Amino acid sequence: MTDAFPKPSCWLTHRVSYGETDAMGVVYYANYLHLFERGRSELIRNLGFSYSVVEERGIFLPVREASCRYLAPARYDDVIHIRTGLAGQSRASLNFVYEIMDDAREHVLTRGTTQHAVVNAQGRPVRVPEWLSALFV
Repeated sequence: MTDAFPKPSCWLTHRVSYGETDAMGVVYYANYLHLFERGRSELIRNLGFSYSVVEERGIFLPVREASCRYLAPARYDDVIHIRTGLAGQSRASLNFVYEIMDDAREHVLTRGTTQHAVVNAQGRPVRVPEWLSALFV
């Protein structure tokens, strides 16, 4: 079986902290968006940049849309793996996909997507710069 997850992609290992859980002992639903952000930052870092370098170059990536599908809970002290990939880009946006898996990487716990506008320091949409687009090839 082939893996259809977009390339480039990366994995980030994370141990769930107590503060990330709710009263039922599972990861609070909104914290998955933070986990997606950590995965996205790691992908960009693995490709040779960091968010701070992107912003130093005058490019910002605000989230325009986010979705998250919860399939199974992650709990306090679980080791989980966040897989992040670039699903596509248009003239002025980037689309990322995420899977959060259990420690054995056998079961998908959560799937999600985020769409990001590409804007300048004044918040105006701009084309994806060539240097940024080239990172994802």
